[in-house]
Amino acid sequence: MRQLEVALLGAGLIARFHLDAWTTVGASVRVCSTDGRAADLAREFGAKVVGSLEEALDGADVVDICTPTSTHHEIAMKAIAAGVGVVCEKPLATSTAEAEEIVAAAEQAGVRLYPTHNVRFAPAYGRLHELVAAGRVGAGTVARFTVAGYHPRPWTGNAPAETGGIVTDQMLHGVDLAYWVFGDVVRVHAYYQGEIAAPAPTGAVALGTVVLTHASGAISQVVSRWMATPVPPYRLTCHVSGTGGTVLYDSEWPQEIQVFGGTGADFGHFGETPFVSMIREFAQGFSGGPEPRLGPRDGLAAIRITQAAARSAWTGRAVELTAKGAAA
Repeated sequence: MRQLEVALLGAGLIARFHLDAWTTVGASVRVCSTDGRAADLAREFGAKVVGSLEEALDGADVVDICTPTSTHHEIAMKAIAAGVGVVCEKPLATSTAEAEEIVAAAEQAGVRLYPTHNVRFAPAYGRLHELVAAGRVGAGTVARFTVAGYHPRPWTGNAPAETGGIVTDQMLHGVDLAYWVFGDVVRVHAYYQGEIAAPAPTGAVALGTVVLTHASGAISQVVSRWMATPVPPYRLTCHVSGTGGTVLYDSEWPQEIQVFGGTGADFGHFGETPFVSMIREFAQGFSGGPEPRLGPRDGLAAIRITQAAARSAWTGRAVELTAKGAAA
């Protein structure tokens, strides 16, 4: 696999994870950021620094967008127009309309576009996907996914109904997992509790929950919490049951997954981090290898579902979706 030239935009925590992953898979990276942190980050990983988006795109094979969500559409469209492949941190855009425009432009230009939903690449969820796809969990499937993480920002509970907050940000991880494992979503019913003055018994300062009805007949619930304390910094769980057995996972357990019923195999060591696994698959895709498990239509589906969840949470009514994920 030839060495890729990657333009990394942003120098925050997520950009650090991405840079570590690109370095691990052998890419050559140039870093560009407007906050003055690019030089320190680049120095730490032996990357280069560039001073503008135009300079970053010049000669790059891939642009990796790790900037605030409100900037994703403009940067992605400029990269696609320049014929540069795009990796974009979740969510792909602030709205369904913007995401649709990005995906359509990439498809028309023949430019590869990969959104980064890193939780898909955790071994436990990859195994869950395999078990469900093979019919090992059986019929009548119900599932619960939880995502909890430390989030100290004071504005987490005050985002506009259609464009932000926990429902369209952190909850997207669980929504993407449910969509990946169980397929198209046809009905969304969500609840949102914003800035909680005193943390609830769960320690949450913001809480979002959504129930998804899938075209396959499966029912999944996603619960997302922004936590008031940094311990643990992040926690993921799932509980999936069907006529063939039950699958349980909790990121705080020593083991990666438990399977009851059927003949579920044990897991070995965790292996490389989800960020490295994700970037490795993306790098192979950009180099003409197999396409990764995550593509542009997946990023678009996640935004359509979370936007419907935001609408449901703010209106108190369920939202019906078509097979393609658009509001009916």
